[in-house]
Amino acid sequence: MSVGPRVAFVDDIEAQITQLDMVVRDLKAGSIFFNANPEFAVFPESPIETVKLLFLDLYYKKDFDPEMPAQWVESIIPKDTQYDLVIWSRDTDQVDSLLDILDKLKLKPNHIELWQKNHFTGQEELLRKKVSEITRRIPSYEQITQDDFFGEIVSVEDDGVLINCKISSSDPVFQTRKFDRELVSNLSELKTGVFVKISIYSKPGARLIDVVEEKQDRSDLFQVQDYFEGLENTAFFTGD
Repeated sequence: MSVGPRVAFVDDIEAQITQLDMVVRDLKAGSIFFNANPEFAVFPESPIETVKLLFLDLYYKKDFDPEMPAQWVESIIPKDTQYDLVIWSRDTDQVDSLLDILDKLKLKPNHIELWQKNHFTGQEELLRKKVSEITRRIPSYEQITQDDFFGEIVSVEDDGVLINCKISSSDPVFQTRKFDRELVSNLSELKTGVFVKISIYSKPGARLIDVVEEKQDRSDLFQVQDYFEGLENTAFFTGD
């Protein structure tokens, strides 16, 4: 199996898949998150061949519309492929209408489980056990190491694109890297100030770099603290 994420998450609230994703990363399965909030949604350019396990929220607005989660499945999972589906939702009663649509699209899952989000609140050990069990079902499982970071385009050049990357989630550590235009060809806008999310999946002898558009404003991540602020008229600068 080629290198890439084995697990995909679809939810309109990223915080609600955080614990799930932490367990998947510990298991080195490789993951990718899609924000189903209509305001921030970015669909993959084409179905992802490596994804064999999909965690799918059902509600992205007040009223349930089975066409919306079905559209996400269709965009992520190749037709006539084997994959497992976990319905990750506060209300799992509406799943039959979704399965009817998936069946017509030739995207019916090989195995399905219904996990109600509220049943796992404060149940970290139970969640870890369940994720471990379902992840072991992934065929031809190989460990994948994964690095994710956000970036901001700072220059668009003929031979590539310069992106200022925040390579530490906890510290203000930045690095400007040049990416081939082919790696950013799926971005809807290629201009200074556009935010991206960069994921690097690796296994022995192979690596995949995925650059996707980040519609949420991530400018707060790139604000570097001015350690000299307020010292302009002090002896530090004047020498008095």
